[in-house]
Amino acid sequence: MYYNHNLRTELQEWKSRLVRADFNLFGNQLKFFFDFIENNKLLYGLLKEANHKYKFEKTFFDNLDKSEGYFDVEFKSPAEQAAYSYQLIQHCVSIVGFSKINQNYYYGIGEYNAQEIVIIENIITPIIYFFHDVLNKSNSTTYLLEKYKRRVEWFTKSSLIDKYKCATKNYEDILEEDLKLFLFDQGIDYPFSTPKSASGRADIIGAIDTENPLIIEIKILDKEKNYGLERVKSGFHQIVNYTNDYNKDDGYLVIFNFDKVKYDFKLDNINSFPPMLTLNNKTYYFIIINMYDKETASKLGRIEKIEISEGQLLKSN
Repeated sequence: MYYNHNLRTELQEWKSRLVRADFNLFGNQLKFFFDFIENNKLLYGLLKEANHKYKFEKTFFDNLDKSEGYFDVEFKSPAEQAAYSYQLIQHCVSIVGFSKINQNYYYGIGEYNAQEIVIIENIITPIIYFFHDVLNKSNSTTYLLEKYKRRVEWFTKSSLIDKYKCATKNYEDILEEDLKLFLFDQGIDYPFSTPKSASGRADIIGAIDTENPLIIEIKILDKEKNYGLERVKSGFHQIVNYTNDYNKDDGYLVIFNFDKVKYDFKLDNINSFPPMLTLNNKTYYFIIINMYDKETASKLGRIEKIEISEGQLLKSN
């Protein structure tokens, strides 16, 4: 199950909790909802970025309060509406606190004794919709990359390994071409290498002018060729640079592992597919494709396990 899908489900469950909350306990549940968001690096990173881009001053809310016009504001995007909603809640909490936020404050519409409904539908729902939109976009890419991982590991590994072993150089190009062909077959019209950016060339760039671009870097783990963990680290630094160069929010590192080793990413304290790391309000995903095929599963025996931590990825050379 994808991590993004789980997050969407959790967000809907939190909304349901607020709907079901007792009148006197609603404020506490609302606080717990925002605690959940602020303790999740991915969600809070998305919200912080929106808040940074769309800043509403206290005087702005004060003036709206005087005219009872909290919900007469026009927005240019879901991100702006989410930022407004979050900052509005912070404004109200600064006045009355969380515990009685539905009892001691009037938001300009609805019945005085049913303000929790106003809060849920007019403030919380736009925030959840914003998260859903962003998570859906990134999840479509992770879905394709997991599908590619299964395709290779279950069906095409042997033929791809034969091509890899016959090559004498440019090993990553063989794997890159295979992934690009798959992405093209899945509807990504132009999954090609990008023109050179300030940081160099990413392996695969697709739909860069859309809201759901692909920025993919490919690396190999192969002890026989002295391709070790430093390549993973350098690949991570590359996708960080590329997302900055193209001003995009997501980057993907696809790792072909030819070793008899199980690599586990320990990132963000999340056990999910794919492993992910949120850094400076951008999210990076790590997809490992296991290519070791020298033994059958029944004869594979004990496999060495190596963990890759956030600290290792971020450590300077």
